[in-house]
Amino acid sequence: MAYRDKYILEPLRVRAYLRTSVIADRQLPLDGILLYQAHRDAHGPQSVTIPGEYTCQGGCTLPLDIVHPGRRNWYYRCSWAQWSHDAEGRDYWNKRFDQQFAYLVDFEGRRGKVLIEKGRYKAYHMPVFYHTALWVEWYCVGDKAEIEHLLSTVTHIGKKTSQGWGRISRWQIAPCAEDWSVWKDDKLMRGIPIEDTQDGEPFRLMLYGIRPSYWKSSNQQPLAMPE
Repeated sequence: MAYRDKYILEPLRVRAYLRTSVIADRQLPLDGILLYQAHRDAHGPQSVTIPGEYTCQGGCTLPLDIVHPGRRNWYYRCSWAQWSHDAEGRDYWNKRFDQQFAYLVDFEGRRGKVLIEKGRYKAYHMPVFYHTALWVEWYCVGDKAEIEHLLSTVTHIGKKTSQGWGRISRWQIAPCAEDWSVWKDDKLMRGIPIEDTQDGEPFRLMLYGIRPSYWKSSNQQPLAMPE
């Protein structure tokens, strides 16, 4: 079955109404969220992983249209995050050993001291940068039913979700009159290869992932980025 025959593709607007602020960069690509959910859907959830540990056995297709299928620089027809009147802020997460419980540490019969300056019990006061908005939305060309299925169990987005960040109130997926997945009124909606830019349109150049997983170096290349 051809890829385009597998799904019912149409222009869509995907909107997430937020209950808490989101720790993420401004791009927050939807196809990355969908790929994570597609892996869970195909192979089941994983309770604990470490960076670089998980390797998917077999690929996971996404219910999205593809630009340049078959080429090295292919990408999904899916915009990056569009924030509603967002504000940016900074907060901190902290880790500090409670010294009143030092007697519980096993020093293997030797005298010892819990060091919070380095090592296992090192104290942390780390900044996190967040976006506060009523909602965040994306535009894509995809299969509405399949996207609804993948997002049905997404309760949080972004980083530090175990601490309550990025909590979703509800998802709204609706047909869109036009395809705004890559361009909207001459405005770039996501990073694209330089050769795909329109003559005379301003853009900034940045090394970034062209498709998920965005952290993989093999998916990263110089891209024309939204202003």
